[in-house]
Amino acid sequence: MKIIAALLAAAIACTPVGYPALANEPAEQQGRLYVTSWFGGVISVVDIASGAVSASIPVGVQDHNVVLNPDQTRAWVTNNNDNTVSVIDTATNRVIATVPVGVGPRHSYFAPDGSEVYVTNEFDDTVSIVDPVENSAIATVGVGMMPHFALAVGDRLFVTNFGGRSVSVVDRRTRQIAATIPVGTGPLGAGATRNGAFVYVACHAANEVAVIDAASLQVVARIPTEPGPVQVSVNPDQAFAWVAADGRGTVQKIDLATNSVVKTIRIAPDAGSHGISFGAGGRLLFVTNTGNSTVSVIDTTRDEVVNTVPVARAPEGIAFIRP
Repeated sequence: MKIIAALLAAAIACTPVGYPALANEPAEQQGRLYVTSWFGGVISVVDIASGAVSASIPVGVQDHNVVLNPDQTRAWVTNNNDNTVSVIDTATNRVIATVPVGVGPRHSYFAPDGSEVYVTNEFDDTVSIVDPVENSAIATVGVGMMPHFALAVGDRLFVTNFGGRSVSVVDRRTRQIAATIPVGTGPLGAGATRNGAFVYVACHAANEVAVIDAASLQVVARIPTEPGPVQVSVNPDQAFAWVAADGRGTVQKIDLATNSVVKTIRIAPDAGSHGISFGAGGRLLFVTNTGNSTVSVIDTTRDEVVNTVPVARAPEGIAFIRP
C-alpha cells in the first residue's frame, strides 16, 4: 500500500498545477503566450504546460500590445513611448527588426492575408500602414481622436477612436475614410465574428459593448458591462464573446445570440483586467491583469479561473502561439 501511495503522490506532483479539468486533454495545455510589460520593456514568454515564464525578450519603452502574423512566425510589439514596433522571430525569441511608425503606437493588426499591418498612433491621430516584408511604413491614414485599436474586417478597417467616441471605417483598397460611426465614450478594444457580420467595441467610459452591423455600419445593440471594459474578443466557437474590464478586475461572457452577459468572473478588485487571448480551440482563455502583474487562465467550459501566472510588471497585451 505504501508503494501504491507513493506512486500516486508522484503522479499528482507531475500534473500541471491549475488544470484539473484538462488532465485528459494535453493538447489544450500546449503552446506559448507572449505578454507585454508596460513598465518592464520586455515580452514575457509563458509556457502553458508548465504555467511559468520560460523567457524574457527585451523590446521598446512601454510596450502595450503584441500581435502575431497569420502564420505565427513573427510577433509585432507596439512600443508606445518609442514610436516604434519591435518585430520578434517567434522561432528564436529575438527582435529582428524595429519599425518606426507614428507618435504613440498602441495596437497593430494584420490584414487577413498578412500583406499589410495597421498600427494605430494615438498621439497624432493616424494609422500607419506597414509592409511586413520591408518592415517600413508605406502609407498613413488620418482617423479620429486618439485611435486605439484597428480591426480588419473584409475590405474595411474599423478603428476605435478613444478620444473621439467613434469608430472610423477605412476602405482598405483606397485608404480613405468611408464612414464614422458614433459609439459610446472611450472606445478601446474590438472584436468581430468570423463571417464579418458584426463588430463588437468595448466602450471603456460608457461601461458597455457597442455592437455594429458591419453591412449597415450602424450600432444595433449596446450591452451593459462591468465598469471599464477594455478588450472584447469572440470565442472561436462564435457563440460567445468575452470582455475584460479593469474597473473591478472582471471578465464577462456575452451570449451573441441574445447580446447579453451570461457570466461574470471576478478576478480581483485591483487586478486591472485588460487583454484577452484564446488558446487552441478556445477551451482556455488568457487574461492579463495589469494591476497585479499576472495572467489568469480561464477554462471556458467551466467559466472558472484554473491557474494564475506571474509575469513582468503591468502586463497589457497578450498573444497565444500554437505549439
